[in-house]
Amino acid sequence: MKVTVDANILFSAMLKKGEIRRIWFNPQIELYAPRYLLIEFQKYQKFLKKKFAGTTEEFLLLFQKMVSQIYLIQDKELKPFLSASAFLSNDPKDWSYLACALKEETIIWSNDKEFKKQ
Repeated sequence: MKVTVDANILFSAMLKKGEIRRIWFNPQIELYAPRYLLIEFQKYQKFLKKKFAGTTEEFLLLFQKMVSQIYLIQDKELKPFLSASAFLSNDPKDWSYLACALKEETIIWSNDKEFKKQ
């Protein structure tokens, strides 16, 4: 199964062992995300680290391990799909995820209420 993963799912999987993390590492699931996911991680990294139950080294190792499971899609590859994404959502932060899902023909895995309306 091909899935475009939103940053909030990455954050949830990093902060709590459980179903989300188990699914994340399921070899039958191909995870995709725009490179924008890395920008969102940088933006919230300090906040996430404070909530993480482990050392800074463990936090960074887990992040690297999780990101290694994702096919990161370059902005230039998403460009042809951005106008359709803007039509589907009023939130510019969602556009790259929608464009990624359109390009790779995936479902979107997110806890974002706006995505659930799509």
